[in-house]
Amino acid sequence: MLCIVVLGCSHTTSKHVDIDSRATNLTQSLESLSVQVLGQEADKVSNVLIETAIRLSDQYEMENPPLYHNMLVKMGLRDRGLCCHWAEDLHAALRKLNTSSLKFAWLVARQGSQLREHNSIVIYAEDNNWQQGIVFDPWRKAGVPFWTAVVEDDYPWKLHPLNGRWNVLRCK
Repeated sequence: MLCIVVLGCSHTTSKHVDIDSRATNLTQSLESLSVQVLGQEADKVSNVLIETAIRLSDQYEMENPPLYHNMLVKMGLRDRGLCCHWAEDLHAALRKLNTSSLKFAWLVARQGSQLREHNSIVIYAEDNNWQQGIVFDPWRKAGVPFWTAVVEDDYPWKLHPLNGRWNVLRCK
């Protein structure tokens, strides 16, 4: 019985391991985008992203693998947790920040494909374009914070056509 309790707890907390080092690593990645990126802004953004990803993972009751979780959402057994929900909720958290050296955008890959469309967010330096930014995509790891450079990612990202029109851009 004790083994079951311990294993159950370890699964739940695995996303929460080493939050500080994840935030530090993300801060360093953001600072490396440009010499114009302000350290305190990179730190603020990374903390918001890491904390929001972990909170959303718990709120969505994320299952692994993410495609299984998508099936649960489509069947009505979970309310949220599709990649577009992640993009929507992460972007809402970022829009509350007042940053001058970092910008954010909603990305989409293979838009319109029922099985392959993917949504995420990108953080990029104000003096660069989004293609030089960092994709932040915790959906990919079932809620574990994940990021990579846009140019190193396998997804064929494009700016969502409604990016910036927050009054109409919603996950469907």
